[in-house]
Amino acid sequence: MSPLLVAGLLLVAAAPARTPAAGRPAPTATKAAPEPSSAASAPVPSADDTALLRALLWAARPAPEEVRAIAVEDLALLGDPRALDSLATHLWDPNPRTQQAVLRAVALFQHPRAEEILGNVVRHPRMPDALKIQALNGLVFQRTSSARRTVQDAAADSRLTSVVQNAARAVAAQWDAPPASR
Repeated sequence: MSPLLVAGLLLVAAAPARTPAAGRPAPTATKAAPEPSSAASAPVPSADDTALLRALLWAARPAPEEVRAIAVEDLALLGDPRALDSLATHLWDPNPRTQQAVLRAVALFQHPRAEEILGNVVRHPRMPDALKIQALNGLVFQRTSSARRTVQDAAADSRLTSVVQNAARAVAAQWDAPPASR
């Protein structure tokens, strides 16, 4: 089953049930009332869930690379951390432009899962150096001690190329730099 279909099913299943509108009494169940059908008792997804699901579908849809990159970046604009797992799967897209858009989107989240994804990109042996450097730059915006440790570890990791190690040192220097005074 595709991860996108699973995400859609989870969104519908996890959506909170709607409460009756103000001013109308809640329906009461009686013994003579028929059992509600499964479609009638299913929770109604909220507008946020619908927007997230639509954005996930647009990001996964076969389309020109510009459209997919924009759809991936739009997922970050929604600000819903439930999109992070789907974004992580798009890191394996064969198109480098989509991969870069995914990393830009993930870096906009300040969430433990976003930090984990960025750290995994830096440590992954088959990711291109350009993506690793972009992930290192995204870790700065997480502003956590574990993100800082990931950057420092990358600077000293001999398994990484010298280009990535130098980029990690530059990011660590940005982290240690005093704020600019005005």
